[in-house]
Amino acid sequence: MNDSIERGITLDIKAIEYVIKIAETKNISKAADELFISQPALSQSLKKIESDMGVSFFRRENNSLSITPAGEMFIKDGKKIVNLYGQIQKKMNDEKNGLFGEITVGSSPYYERVYLSRVIPHFHRMYPGITIRVVEDYREPLEELIVSRKIDLCIMSLPLSIPSIDYYKLFTDRIVLATSYNHPFSKKQDEISANIIDVNALSRLKDENFIMYKQGRRIRSVGLDLCNQAGFSPTIIFESHNCETINSLIADGMGVGFLPFSLLENGNLAKIGRYFSVDSNISNRDFVLAYNKYAYLSNALKVFIEFFKTSGYIIQ
Repeated sequence: MNDSIERGITLDIKAIEYVIKIAETKNISKAADELFISQPALSQSLKKIESDMGVSFFRRENNSLSITPAGEMFIKDGKKIVNLYGQIQKKMNDEKNGLFGEITVGSSPYYERVYLSRVIPHFHRMYPGITIRVVEDYREPLEELIVSRKIDLCIMSLPLSIPSIDYYKLFTDRIVLATSYNHPFSKKQDEISANIIDVNALSRLKDENFIMYKQGRRIRSVGLDLCNQAGFSPTIIFESHNCETINSLIADGMGVGFLPFSLLENGNLAKIGRYFSVDSNISNRDFVLAYNKYAYLSNALKVFIEFFKTSGYIIQ
């Protein structure tokens, strides 16, 4: 029998976290920087836990590391241990502190600006002992952060792709077609006094240039689907992640495109063009407060969720 097993092994949570971070970065130096410890201290910690276990977790290859089968098993179970330890800490903090603690909320930069920035100040005035930390990213990375329990909650749109994520509905946003004031499409709509258009009306724009959000944004895929419903694929001449840029270029007549109505309705984006609601079942998007259904909900988290559900700070 392995000597280390016979004498027993004491695992330190920090040591497990160190191994996980090394696996993520595949580089001792980079892992040490992200952990805010010295490289020699991290190397010594890895050497000790490998010695205690009697196995190697990594193969050294030039300036990089690859994970061994033993390392894969250790990291898989180590993540479970770290997550469980985090849940225990939250439970003990609840017992000790009551409505105090930190909540980490994920959001796209867009909804952090248009929604969270409006809600969090009201929450903070009611619960000053609860600190809110916001992590900005886009949909897929945020879902992974929920699953790995690196964030507590997230503002995102339906549908969700991971079964272990549950949610509460917050609000419905809709995507609108944007044109310049002088665009022929806009003038035609003035003749029929319609700010709500049938999706088939988009076919009149099949020869137009489109200004679109970049790949990876849900609003882009919805815009493409709306054009496809109207029977054409749009000619995209410019892409951006920045809504102000898209709005400005459309207003200047460079092309047409799609924008979230919530930005316009709540004053976050200047109404410098014309905007038309599209009558289609895919133009509305339900936004939710998503969380890991298997994670422990601390008292602070429960209060935060209830506040969002009942406060009335909802985008219509």
